[in-house]
Amino acid sequence: MNKRFLIGWLMLGCALLTLSGCGFRLRGGSGVVLAMPATYVAGDAASAALLSDLRRSLRDAGVVLVERREDGRAVLTVTGEEKGRRVLSVGSAGTVQEYELRYAVTFAVADHAGQEILPTQTVERLRAVSFSETQVLAKGTEEELLYRDLRRDVVQSVVRRLSAVGK
Repeated sequence: MNKRFLIGWLMLGCALLTLSGCGFRLRGGSGVVLAMPATYVAGDAASAALLSDLRRSLRDAGVVLVERREDGRAVLTVTGEEKGRRVLSVGSAGTVQEYELRYAVTFAVADHAGQEILPTQTVERLRAVSFSETQVLAKGTEEELLYRDLRRDVVQSVVRRLSAVGK
């Protein structure tokens, strides 16, 4: 066998053993299983991306989603979605150095008769991002990626809160 080939496989094996030994594992699903009845997801105040992520996470958690409100035994309503940013720090020349990104979703759950199962709640996530006037385009792209990650974090928090209600 070729000596380089053998050394390459040996190094790969050592790297995998090191990663598994330190507890590293790839990020998978939330592992949450919900005991909710057939659910309709409503949200006129929410973006299509948020509703899509929310529906996907609920399906992954074992929730049966219905297409019509009348068919659902529970209604998850997203009443608000907010994105915002504020200045976190300013440099000596008065230019912005860091922003804080904020993403918040307000939701409630009711049964098909309108009785409140879960009162209106807001899940919010914050993230700091550095800013440079010389890299405006790159920082704009980074900001959008961070908002996408914040949206995913918020969706996972909503699913976890729904799982706590079932218990």
